[in-house]
Order: sequence, then C-alpha cells, then structure tokens
Amino acid sequence: MISVLFVDDNTEFLAQFRPVLEKTGEMKLEVVASTKQAIEKLKNRAFDVIVCYEDISPVNGIDFVPDMDGVGFLRYLRSMGNPTPVLLFHRKSESRVAFAEVSNGSEIAIPRAADLRSPAADLLTLIRQAALRKKAERDIKAQNDQLTAILSATPLGIFNMKNGIIEWVNHPLTALLGVPESSIVGKPVRSLFVTEEEYVQVCRDLQIRRDVLGNGCADCELVRPGGSILPCTLQARLLDPLDAKKGGTVVVTDISERKKMRDALKESEAKYREMMQNAQSIIVRMDMQGTITYVNTYAAAFFDYPEAGLVGKNVVGTIAPEKNRGGHDLSMMANDLGFNAEGYAINVSENIRRNGDIVWIAWINKAIRDPQGHIVEVLCIGHDITDRKRSGEVRISTDTWKDQVVADTDVREEVFDSVFHICTEISIEGREGKPVGTTFLIGDTKNVLAKSRQIMLNAFEGHVPEMRMVTNPDLKENIKEFAQLDGAFVVSGDGFIEASGRYITVDSSKVTLPKGMGTRHNSVAAITSVTRAVGIVVSQSGGGITIFKNGLILKKITL
Repeated sequence: MISVLFVDDNTEFLAQFRPVLEKTGEMKLEVVASTKQAIEKLKNRAFDVIVCYEDISPVNGIDFVPDMDGVGFLRYLRSMGNPTPVLLFHRKSESRVAFAEVSNGSEIAIPRAADLRSPAADLLTLIRQAALRKKAERDIKAQNDQLTAILSATPLGIFNMKNGIIEWVNHPLTALLGVPESSIVGKPVRSLFVTEEEYVQVCRDLQIRRDVLGNGCADCELVRPGGSILPCTLQARLLDPLDAKKGGTVVVTDISERKKMRDALKESEAKYREMMQNAQSIIVRMDMQGTITYVNTYAAAFFDYPEAGLVGKNVVGTIAPEKNRGGHDLSMMANDLGFNAEGYAINVSENIRRNGDIVWIAWINKAIRDPQGHIVEVLCIGHDITDRKRSGEVRISTDTWKDQVVADTDVREEVFDSVFHICTEISIEGREGKPVGTTFLIGDTKNVLAKSRQIMLNAFEGHVPEMRMVTNPDLKENIKEFAQLDGAFVVSGDGFIEASGRYITVDSSKVTLPKGMGTRHNSVAAITSVTRAVGIVVSQSGGGITIFKNGLILKKITL
C-alpha cells in the first residue's frame, strides 16, 4: 500500500483525481487543504509520495501559508532533510495541465477537457515509480550506511581514489594518520608519501605484486603530520590493473608492531650470530651426509683449522677419525646423529684435531627440520671432556655430567667413575684383540637382584670384601676378564660387586629404543625403569657405551 499525502488546491479539476486513485486499492490518501497543513502533518508521520499544487489558486477560500506555493514547499522539505518524492500539479495553459515528478523530471500533460481515466492511470504509474524509486533509494542508503558502519568498525584504514585523488576515507584511516577527514579527502594520493619516488614505486608494486585474492599489494611508509612515519601494507583493488593511478579501493594495514618485532628479531639474530661466533663451546652444523655447513670461531680454533677449512668438508676425516681407537668404523656417524638428533641428552664421541690429537667431546645434538618435519641438518654443540690429568693418558672426563647420572640414586660419584672408565677400556681395547660387550647395573642392588637371576657361577662369591670393591685398581683386570662371560655385573652404590653373570628377568616388551640397539640394551632399559639403578652397556658390535637411567638413554658415548 502506497501512502500519499494529497495537498488539494480545492479546485474541481484536481479533486477529480482523488476518487480515481483511491479506487485502485493500491493507495491510501490523506488530504490536506494547504501546504501549511501538509507541513504540520509531516511532523508526525512519513509518506511514500506527496502530490501538491505548484501555483496557488487566486480564489480558493482556505487558510494557507502566505506566498508558499509548491516550489517553496518543496524547497522547505529539502531544507529540513525530507527526501519524500513530490509530484507538482501545475497549469501549463488555459487548456492544459501537468503533473511533474521533480526528482527525475518525469511529467504527464493532461488536456482539461479530456477523459480523466487515461490521465489517472498515467498519474498512478507516476506515483508508483516515485514510490519504488524512493524505496530503492532508501534500501541503497541503508546498505551504504551499513557498509560505512562496517568500514568504520574495522581496524584497517580504507580509502577510495580516482585519477590520483582521494575521494573517500574511513574513520580508522584518519585515526591511523592522526588527521581529520577534511584534510585528506580531495587531496592527491601522492601527499601521503614522503617523496615522489616512493609514490611511484608503490604504484608500480600495486600493479606487479599480487596477493592470493589477486589484489595488488605493496609495503610502504605513509607520512603523518609532523613528519612521523607509519609503516604499513597496502592492498588495492584497482580499476585498471595496468595503471594504479587511475584509481581503486585501497586497504591500509598498520604494521608498526610487526616491523618492531621484525627489527627486534634481526637484532636478536645478529646478537645470536655474534654469541655463536664467540661462544666458548664447539658449535658445528652439518647436513645429513655429514658435510659441515657451519662452524663457529671457537670450534675452528679448537680443532686447529681455519673456519673456511672446515665448511664444505665431511666431519669424518676432519674432526672425526674414519676409525676410532677400537677399530670401529665411524663413516656412518652423521646418519646416527641425524637419526638420534633428539634422542640423547648427551652424545660423547671420540674426535681428532688437525695435528692428530685424540679428544673426547660431549655433544648435545639438535635436529633442524624443514616445514614438512623432515630432518635436514643437525646442530651439534660440544664441550671438551678430555681428561689429561693422569700421567699423560687421555681419558674421558665425567666431571661436568656425572652429577646428572648419580642424582636421586645411592651411587657414589667415585663408584660411577670407576665403572665408567672400566667400560671405556673394554670398549677401546676389547679382550685379546676381540670386541667385548657387557653390562653393569649400579645401585639399588636389593631390587636389582630381586629382578634378575644367576645364569652362571658368581665369579666374586666368597672373596674377601676388599677384593670385591670396584674402586680397587687391582681388580680392574679381573673385571675386564669376566666381562667376556654372559650376564650383567651388579654393583652396589658404594662399589661392592654383588654378583656377575646375572640374567635380567624384567619384561622389556614395552621398551622403545632407537633402531640398532639389541637385547642387552632393552633389558637394561627395562630394569632401570622399575629400579633406581644406573645401567651401563658396552656394545660388542659398535663399541659404544650407553648409560641408562629411569628407563631412558641418558648418554651415549662413541669411542
């Protein structure tokens, strides 16, 4: 139903149209006798269309606003912000009249003596069109208001430009730049940039660079009043992708915080590189083939090489011998490090300096992965643990890490030292030229004995206590001899050898260890998971020494 305010001039001709319009059933008419009454009516309600006379009849006999004809009435409505469509009835001549829709210039002319049915239908059409146009304009305005609200609520700055001139901006952009809207709209886009060269470069980037949605994008710096700079990213939907200056809609994202973080990260990386170079630790990075990709200054000096003399070479044959002193092949060392890059707290290995000196390094290895999670390099951070204090004999020092091994156990440090160095000699020397594998379980002997059984004669049974102490230097050769036999040594925390030849009875099916470790390793991992003992395994096949605690590999030493 179309609501119509009909401003009647009380002439017979205009009055003839009222019943014709009402009978259509599409319109609801409210009739007033003057523009003054129309103004009062419009204070309380709105109408879809207003039909009003243009000229005041010389004789109408009603009270009206002096000198306010239809044109004055229309001018008054627009000054009050009322957008209602107005159809003006005016007399073109003595014999012709017309209705004109002043918003878009539509008009129908009617002879005074004509049959009114056809002109009434035309007037009805004119009113319908005006009402529909008003509804469309109202809907568009509502959509524009909603879009403006959305664009003002977003934290992103947005502006529209055409032919290099800014035509519209949202509130967030004025807030970002710290200027009122009036100082931006109508100004050249170039005014947002420090120099002409930067503006030209940004226009070029918007034409060349594209984001995933196909919008032009560019990183730049906009200038604020006072000369302060706003780092930002621009995304533009251009009218002409080949010419950014022709115009388009541009989204401005403030990247000040991101830039601060990026700059801080660069500074941090620079400090990190400096720290890596000057650290008093051996830092080596290598790929999965063992090729060295980086060494710090300390590492190069430690191994007596210039930095450029190590990068690009394989670790084996430079800082690691091709075969260790026990004759074990180290050519697969890099692969082992890569596979176990995050499996051990410390990996101790025999290394060699350029002059041939043997050193032992405790390495902490960290895998470097690609975006798919595959290991592509290994970062190795090492510390020299070579002990040269014993009459020129080179030994592995436990001073920097044995406290981790004996913590929360009843094992004394000197007991662990004695057992460990016996194991290193077994690993390096073997027995009578043959490699030997063996196992030591240290501490918590009551539980260890309860979870194991004798599989052969206990070689230490019946000996006097001083000949059963693992710290007794005179006993070392006997222990190395008995290490060739099956079974494990059980040593108390204070160094008393309780038994040899023990078979571990703990279920090892739930133990998970790296590939290449055999039954001996699995059994020791299992028993240390249910006791407070420390386990040391010497591998017969590889000569390596593995230290277990709490069911886990605590350290792995390659000799």
